[in-house]
Amino acid sequence: MIKEQSFAELLLNISSKSPTPGGGTVAGMSAAVSASLVSMVCNLTIGKNKYRHYEDEMKKILAHAEKLREEFTLLADKDAEVFNEVMKAYSLPHETEEQKNERKYAVQEATKRASLVPMDVLRRCEALAQLCLAVVSKGNENSISDAGVAAILAYAAAQSASLNILINLSTISDEDFVAKLKTEQARVLKIIKDIVEEAKHIVEEKL
Repeated sequence: MIKEQSFAELLLNISSKSPTPGGGTVAGMSAAVSASLVSMVCNLTIGKNKYRHYEDEMKKILAHAEKLREEFTLLADKDAEVFNEVMKAYSLPHETEEQKNERKYAVQEATKRASLVPMDVLRRCEALAQLCLAVVSKGNENSISDAGVAAILAYAAAQSASLNILINLSTISDEDFVAKLKTEQARVLKIIKDIVEEAKHIVEEKL
């Protein structure tokens, strides 16, 4: 579990020759860090007289960011779990024709599950990007660069999740499943990109 590791331990595990934790886990972690920065900006805004007209909104954003951070952390762990399931499916015996068919089916189903985890990350990144835009626009201007970093990380996480979706889809034979997920992936990533570009523009205007 990511929560049970120190930062140094986590980096060491990522850098090892083990395929997990890998890019999918890092995508979730990046999104969790982005959500944490959103929370920080909210906390630095709430209670400030200058921003009292945004007080209620910032409290709602804070609660949402905290929820997303927890979900991204869980998904980061889940990504490693589903990858291990794919590897387990590949290790099934495949000597007889029946075994080959069973193995093929197991691999396909496990890979489908593996593609859905980064898709969950990507979907949540859209909500995260919206929160980033809100704190960039209405948060404490002394923390505008932190809000900007949150937005950049949200898009980086979205791009990273997208790569993990696509590499899994490349080995799935179910054309309908692949087409549906690819369409959603491209649509959601474009939305996130547009939101983040708007947020970055606001940051640059304020700096």
